Amino acid sequence: MSAPTVTILFEGRPLACRPDQTLAAALWNHGIRVLSRSPKYGRPRGVTCARGHCTGCLVRVDGVPNVRACRTVVRDGMRVERQDSGAWYGPALQKVLSAGGDLFPVGFYYRWFTRPPAVSRLFLRSLRPLAGIGRLPDPARWSPAADVPPPEDLGEVPLLVAGSGPAGLRAAVAAAQAGTAVTLVDAVDRPGGHRRLALDAVAERRPGLLAKLPPLAAWRDGLARLAADARDAGVAFRGGCRVVGAWPSGHLLLRERAADGERLLQVHAGRLVWAAGAFDRTPLFDDADRPGVVGPRAVYRLLGRDGLDVDGAAAVVWGDGPDAWLSAALLAAAGARVTLAPDGDADPALLAAAQRLGWTLHTGCRPARAVSRGGALAALELAGAGATVRVPCDLAVVAAPGVPAYDVPQQMGAELVLDPSRGGYVPRDPDGTPGLAVTGEAAGEPPAALLQEVTA
Repeated sequence: MSAPTVTILFEGRPLACRPDQTLAAALWNHGIRVLSRSPKYGRPRGVTCARGHCTGCLVRVDGVPNVRACRTVVRDGMRVERQDSGAWYGPALQKVLSAGGDLFPVGFYYRWFTRPPAVSRLFLRSLRPLAGIGRLPDPARWSPAADVPPPEDLGEVPLLVAGSGPAGLRAAVAAAQAGTAVTLVDAVDRPGGHRRLALDAVAERRPGLLAKLPPLAAWRDGLARLAADARDAGVAFRGGCRVVGAWPSGHLLLRERAADGERLLQVHAGRLVWAAGAFDRTPLFDDADRPGVVGPRAVYRLLGRDGLDVDGAAAVVWGDGPDAWLSAALLAAAGARVTLAPDGDADPALLAAAQRLGWTLHTGCRPARAVSRGGALAALELAGAGATVRVPCDLAVVAAPGVPAYDVPQQMGAELVLDPSRGGYVPRDPDGTPGLAVTGEAAGEPPAALLQEVTA
């Protein structure tokens, strides 16, 4: 009996998709990698973060522009188009700027033709299509603001913990055992964060693989124990839910998945523990922005949640630490042909296990260039020891240290400092803002240390 499908129309072409897939994963599975173009230079863009924090996967859906494909679930009859520039001359101008960008001074669009006002207005109007933000919505899709339902009020909670990874679970368990009523929220559907989502996916898709990589098996067991401790301590878990706005008063705005899309919730928290982790970071190398180059957190979501199909695909994983090994294991469990390029001194036992699993290994290398075909990734060049090797691939996972998620602490008034040793902007004092504590990767703690504590 065949699996149920829904049919979407991509630029008039019918595509059969699984009903639980995100639009980004469904289009990828049909070979559609380029979804939009970058502002000004028109460089190809596709799914990048898979969490709704970037603009790489913006598409036009049912006449509405700027829809994030990574957060939109397919439905029957959905009409999808690539994000366009909004005018016939937009793509042409973008190609000119992309080819001859070095001839234009930085910020020329702010400094040229500013006088007289009529010329300035004409110049800005002609430049707007370069923004690549698409045509306005179809007239039938305009909705008055009054049609948007207000957020559902959840009332007051003594403590809300945002993020159910190791740091969030530890904080929730400690507070609950001390007698505080705790609400734990996370974008994933089970406590443990995106890494547990990925670890469970490996165990379900390829039983026995984790046992061949003992640190991964230990991380899964440790996260499961922490999640059980939280349940036993009475922590109330709300999956598919994330904090998207905050005020110093403790008022929080949440976005939660619902049967018909997403809905807004509001809650007043006596205290917020921000343990929302980090964003993927791509180190600098030539053409690193090509569709197909992603970070490990994106892979966890795409394969563990969104329905991306990599069976038979070629994948390269570069990096150091737990995310590189977990990304490689997840891709292998999903049927991909894995090339692993560990950065730094990898555990010899893990390297031997990778060889037994049939993974191709390139040690002592760094990404040098992403090679594209039709705008999307076709190969990754790895440079090291005076030589460069080109590895053909459909997907390249660059497992570099993440960037701490600081948006909500900033909204609550936390003083941020730029600390490269901790990955980026972090609170000067993680506990120094009234009603707020910041912990885990959001405070700059390395994931290897966090997961080591889980397995201790």
